[in-house]
Amino acid sequence: MNLAEAPAAKSLYFHFPFCETKCHYCDFYSLGREKTKSGDPDRFETAMIREITLRGEAGRLSAPIETIFFGGGTPSMTPPDSMKRITDALFRYASLAPEYEWTMEANPSSIDVEKFRAFRSLGINRVSMGVQSLKGEHLLKLGRVHDETQAIQALDAVFSAGFQNVSTDLLCGVPGQSTADLKAHIERLTSFPIQHLSIYLLTLPPHHSMYPELPNENEQLAHLLLIDQEMRARGFEHYEISNFARPGRRARHNLVYWTGGSYLSFGPSAHSYSKDARVRFKNVSSLHKYATMLIEEGHLPVEWSETLSDSQMELEKWMLAIRLSEGFPASWLASDASRAKARILTEQGLLEPHPEYSDRIRATARGFAVSDALVRELS
Repeated sequence: MNLAEAPAAKSLYFHFPFCETKCHYCDFYSLGREKTKSGDPDRFETAMIREITLRGEAGRLSAPIETIFFGGGTPSMTPPDSMKRITDALFRYASLAPEYEWTMEANPSSIDVEKFRAFRSLGINRVSMGVQSLKGEHLLKLGRVHDETQAIQALDAVFSAGFQNVSTDLLCGVPGQSTADLKAHIERLTSFPIQHLSIYLLTLPPHHSMYPELPNENEQLAHLLLIDQEMRARGFEHYEISNFARPGRRARHNLVYWTGGSYLSFGPSAHSYSKDARVRFKNVSSLHKYATMLIEEGHLPVEWSETLSDSQMELEKWMLAIRLSEGFPASWLASDASRAKARILTEQGLLEPHPEYSDRIRATARGFAVSDALVRELS
């Protein structure tokens, strides 16, 4: 099957590249105000509507949409009237499934009640807010433009605007951060009725100026294990390496990625994947080139595509299974050698029999921290 014959996508991602400032640790394609020309937001809107139109006319938006994710960048910087024009273009071709999830990422400095009421009126029903820290010195070190007071006020505004499904992000492994800091952040955030928390370990390339300041592996592990303990104690399930959810509030869109499902993406640098065709493709990582290809040249801004081989599919199967709390079927350990490796990893406290499913094996909290090593050992 080729991509043109693949079923229409049920999960959509939209990449909004604009940020107030570019965070030095961020690997995603984004543009701070200092690198954004005054006309770029309007040109971006025109280009994204054109991409929606081309994909809609090709029949890629005919299935009821189950999940939508507005990511970036900082989508919440987009004015609601611009967002409405983009979503109006989408719903000329698409419809929402009855129980849909529609997430928008947001940063505290771009949140106010009236704007978020307008976003909710469009159909957005989930907010993922990038807090990262509630300690001023850490926020300064990370180059964030908000402070701890703004973060708390932003959470108040999101709930006041009527959102009930709210997720927040934190970073751990920040230079100078202690387990006491993390515990205090978790206590403060979970004093709100948040349904989901993502906590990512700060990773930097060796050439980064802050790299020598990163905590050592033992300190990083202590952070990760403390987070697991605190979140479980508060009734959250640790369902993915970096993600915790109240029962029934897992991030459905991200689970599409983590279970190898199909998704169609829009915007500069956005990746798409068709499970049926086994094809992954990526848009160009340049706003200027993205807009030029769509507006002036009139064609889709695809930079590259690949058809996954059997060996790639096998590796991804393991990578995805290890990162989820459901783990993998014991039947995947098809040889004496693989079963012996799994026994050793279990003795080391990195794997465990699944507590609910007798035929499955999963990573422990300690195993999540070394998931890459588990994949190398088992795949």
